Amino acid sequence: MEKLQSEKNSMQIVNRALFRFLIYGAIGTIGEVGFYTVLKIGRTLPPFLSWIFSYHWLVDPRLGLNQMWEVPIRTLYGQASLWMYLVYGAVCLFGLERSYRHIRHWPVLVRALLYGLVILVMECALGWVLRALVGYDIWYYDDGPLTIFRYTSFAVLPMWCIVGLFSENFFHIIDKLTRVKNELALRDVS
Repeated sequence: MEKLQSEKNSMQIVNRALFRFLIYGAIGTIGEVGFYTVLKIGRTLPPFLSWIFSYHWLVDPRLGLNQMWEVPIRTLYGQASLWMYLVYGAVCLFGLERSYRHIRHWPVLVRALLYGLVILVMECALGWVLRALVGYDIWYYDDGPLTIFRYTSFAVLPMWCIVGLFSENFFHIIDKLTRVKNELALRDVS
């Protein structure tokens, strides 16, 4: 009986993690599509603000998709590979969410930097994994000396710090929903 309950609890943990992975992947992919327009607008801001958007983010030239940067802002066009769904899901579930659990009470600037670094490391590693799987650069950076092993860049670090802090809102909501669910489950048992 105890073994059966343990297996049931394990399956619930896996199912909840899979659900969060799917949500994170969807939010990230939708965000990337919109981010093309956000970046183009950001690059038109005054220099003291536009530097945050100055990194050079590209797609494998063999795919013919880099013309996206030349599309007028008013069209609100963006693009994302469906591979990015898996990338965003993994970065959030295995990187940011886990980090959040350990550092959520740390000072905001330290958390921002750590989130940014987690994303940089995972972005780089997953870029190489995708390159090995599909034979294309689903994304890469061309920021000269700021580029790190082709698939990430120190130039994007400020943006990833902001994304990490923004992600805390989702993790907080998930924690709150989990607490409410556990409290309701305890009431049902009583």
